[in-house]
Amino acid sequence: MTEEKFIAKYEKNWESLEGHIKNIIARGLKSYSKAEIKSFAHLFRLTGYNLAYAKTHFSEGRALPYLNRLVGRAHNIFYVPESGGFSDICKYFLYGFPQAVRNSLKPFAASAGMFFFGLLFASIFLIFEPGWIYQIYPQGAIEGPIGVGGWDYPLMSAVIMTNNIRVSVMAFALGIFGGVGTIYVLFYNGLIIGAIVGHLININGDFNMFLSLIMPHGVWELTAIFLSGACGLMIGRAILIPGSFTRKNALVFAARKAAALIPGIVLLLVLAGLIEGFFTPLDIPAVFKHIFSCLAFVILILYISGFRRKQTGRAI
Repeated sequence: MTEEKFIAKYEKNWESLEGHIKNIIARGLKSYSKAEIKSFAHLFRLTGYNLAYAKTHFSEGRALPYLNRLVGRAHNIFYVPESGGFSDICKYFLYGFPQAVRNSLKPFAASAGMFFFGLLFASIFLIFEPGWIYQIYPQGAIEGPIGVGGWDYPLMSAVIMTNNIRVSVMAFALGIFGGVGTIYVLFYNGLIIGAIVGHLININGDFNMFLSLIMPHGVWELTAIFLSGACGLMIGRAILIPGSFTRKNALVFAARKAAALIPGIVLLLVLAGLIEGFFTPLDIPAVFKHIFSCLAFVILILYISGFRRKQTGRAI
């Protein structure tokens, strides 16, 4: 292929990439829709291939300097560094994290579904197989004959909190195995909570007390776990179903989307730990803890759904 034919074949792509660069400079990258981001990334990748080809076959030609400048400009936009100032941290928690959660509602729902499926399965199974509880929890946590009030609520609350923090990390990290590890972690975590529910049904236990010791911090912990699971599922989907992207690029985009959730997940876990340590053990009527849990849930919903940055385009 001559250089003239090379330029004629790909010139429209280069012009389109230039148009994207001008629009992004004028409007800002965050005003771009997902379709526009996808088009920009596709053209950036193709032009990068064209640059490599030109370096090999037309090292002295007129296309090479132009492509060098074009790919360099696109690279600076595509991989723009974060400033990391205090104002950016505030903007992230005020706008960025809620938007990142809204952009991840489908994997979040799938993550929650895996957890609740495990919970339901264990609850039903344990009703028919009461002894199975000892396969999950040690004897020290459940003492005495079943039904004789040997349930250690504070111990079980601590066990669950520690487990949820560990699960949040595992649910994200194990997404690299095509999402299978994430699914297992979510299902198993639901399983151990469901085992408690099934056991309480068997012994006619005090659900009111159990919920009062779990839900005040559980609202935040479970949300963090489901978001961590959503991150793992996004990574797994990129590996198994990259779509029109290459598997490498799909994984990069999924990792960037998941990374936008990590600081918020950490904040949720910190809040849950503080509540579990300082509020949950208080010797107050359970009804006040239930009210606190409901308020926490409402605040979380309002926070995720209510904070939106005003802009001309669609947030990414």
